[in-house]
Amino acid sequence: MTSDQVRVFLDADVLAAPMTRTLLIVTSTKRGSRFQVCWSQAVEWEADRALRPGQTPVAEVRGRFDWGTAVLGPAATPEAMEALSDTAATDRHVLAAAKAAGIRVLVTRNVQDFGRGDLGDLGVSAVHPDLFLAHMLGEAEYRQSLAAMAAGRLRPPNTPETLHAALGSGHPRLFEAMRTVFAGVEPAASPDSPPAEVFRGNRCLVCGKPLSDPGSLAVGVGPECRRR
Repeated sequence: MTSDQVRVFLDADVLAAPMTRTLLIVTSTKRGSRFQVCWSQAVEWEADRALRPGQTPVAEVRGRFDWGTAVLGPAATPEAMEALSDTAATDRHVLAAAKAAGIRVLVTRNVQDFGRGDLGDLGVSAVHPDLFLAHMLGEAEYRQSLAAMAAGRLRPPNTPETLHAALGSGHPRLFEAMRTVFAGVEPAASPDSPPAEVFRGNRCLVCGKPLSDPGSLAVGVGPECRRR
């Protein structure tokens, strides 16, 4: 890990979404990636319980990258979970484990489950993967990651273009940021409603500096770190 990389903690709902987790993991392994990923054993078990039949368990994904347990952070302690006051009870182990790992960015599809007070006290920001990827990926990096994903898939979507369209269903911000990479491709229709919130916290998800103005607090990134 280089000094300018952001180490991020993946929630179970992200690990249980195969296409999202694959894009995050594949991108994190690329040279020059702006982030690295980790999670806890408890989060991994929770993600595996949420997988549909036939989907790849998270431990098998770790094995493919020869990570072993290196990507697993320390477990949350009962004391750390009890100290949290406004985070949903079922998610306190996630936030406590992220803090125990010394991580300031938590990538989750359920941003609203993490309390503003707890996040502020711990210096952690919770961000939806769509917003995180839209800020953290460059066009060349995105193209390379989709090419790598396509090479490992036998069934559709199994081309960079069809993967881009499929990702557009649940990642509209990322799709718009990368629209010119695959010109003419339109996003697949999404059966889900937009998330209630995409960012909570008071620190920039890129550089970690405090955020104060409403615009930055809404998008999770300070003016100096905005790439688009």
